[in-house]
Amino acid sequence: MNKSKMTSPIETERLVLFPYTAENLALFNGDLERFEEEYGVVYRGEELDYLLTGFLKKLEGEIRNDPENYLFFTEFLIVLKENSHVIGSIDFKYVPKDGATEVGYGMNPSYTGHGYMTEALGAFLEFGKELGIRKVLADTRPDNIKSQNVLKRCDFRFLREDGNLWWEKDL
Repeated sequence: MNKSKMTSPIETERLVLFPYTAENLALFNGDLERFEEEYGVVYRGEELDYLLTGFLKKLEGEIRNDPENYLFFTEFLIVLKENSHVIGSIDFKYVPKDGATEVGYGMNPSYTGHGYMTEALGAFLEFGKELGIRKVLADTRPDNIKSQNVLKRCDFRFLREDGNLWWEKDL
């Protein structure tokens, strides 16, 4: 893993989280093999289906349009230190409004059950607190018990159900 190339990395015991910038996301979108080589990682994250690929192309433009605030809405890749595998991603979904924002995350199912997302979310929330975020919301599908357990382990409290389950945490 080439941490010297990574902007604003967040490090935990087992993980490194680093954000897409306009430049590295353009490289990822255009030449994944070269991205992996340059950053010393192997992409094993969420499936790069047409939805995720479309989202990442759109995100590239959004980052370029708001470079001052991109850390509040870009994806942070979650990389295992032991083998430099990118196993998932995490993000704040928008620039905070009155100190509040929403978090989202996803992981390759092959890596669930090891506490990686709980570790990543805990560190990401601390990072958010340093950025001035005071409250974080999250939603899960009612059948996504693993994600609900991650939120519970990170001390989110249940808010309401409206088709999805909504959670919040004060930082």
